[in-house]
Amino acid sequence: MDLPPEAWSAALAALPAMGPARNLALLRRWPASEAWAHVLDRSWLLDPAVVAAAGHDAAHLAATWSTVAADVDVAALWQRYVDAGVGVAALGSPAYPAPLADDIEPPAMLFLRGDPSVIAGPRVAIVGTRAATRYGTDIAYEFGFELASAGVAVVSGLALGIDGAAHAGALASSTTAPIAVVGSGLDVIYPKRHAVLWREIERRGVVLGEAPLGAPPERWRFPARNRLIAALADVVVVVESRELGGSMHTVNEAVRRARPVFAVPGPVRSAASAGANRLLHDGAQAACDVSDVLLGL
Repeated sequence: MDLPPEAWSAALAALPAMGPARNLALLRRWPASEAWAHVLDRSWLLDPAVVAAAGHDAAHLAATWSTVAADVDVAALWQRYVDAGVGVAALGSPAYPAPLADDIEPPAMLFLRGDPSVIAGPRVAIVGTRAATRYGTDIAYEFGFELASAGVAVVSGLALGIDGAAHAGALASSTTAPIAVVGSGLDVIYPKRHAVLWREIERRGVVLGEAPLGAPPERWRFPARNRLIAALADVVVVVESRELGGSMHTVNEAVRRARPVFAVPGPVRSAASAGANRLLHDGAQAACDVSDVLLGL
């Protein structure tokens, strides 16, 4: 079939239980069209590295992939992406964001809506709890606005609470385009309350993720998303966070990548700030205003 490599990459991403590690193992071993052929005839089971990425039940996974792939019309699937205006950037292609190319866990491919060229210049991730307080959302909005006004792209996950407030602030500045990293297909807006925000970031910046069209926001996709937020950021700022949760996972991913981590001090009796205050206790840099973050870039 006369299809671009991205078509086969998108088809691979849509297979059941095709997580980032499995996808990367396949596409590091073969070009996308060849990887698809190996999926169809299950011959990837002869490759130790791909089998290791598949996990303990590789034979069962191979049977599932082969059965599902046999019923996929790759050309029709690719047309869905074209019609939806969703770009596909495979690792190594010119459209692939340069900051992710050398990451310790680069995505095999990315799905994008908007302008990927905005992923340039300084970038700061603002993360925090979904159950944010008024204090937290005000700070996140202020930081998003002031960072964007200073020419810094705000990276976040479009979640409720801190993420959404930071992106709203960045959009309000009308200066530097924001970057959103999501954990669902780009045709599955999540959370639905952020539909307008999501569309505005697509229009003025870029929304990206590893999930194929139609993919629901499954729980396992969010740790994978968090690593991309950390990988895209030059600095990570935690505005409000409980001691456990997604923002702490993003912090851990930032530390793995030697990214500076800042935390906004919060009220000592506020559970919403317990994680941020713990980070400060453990040595994170304090972000009392945006100038602290700008000095860390």
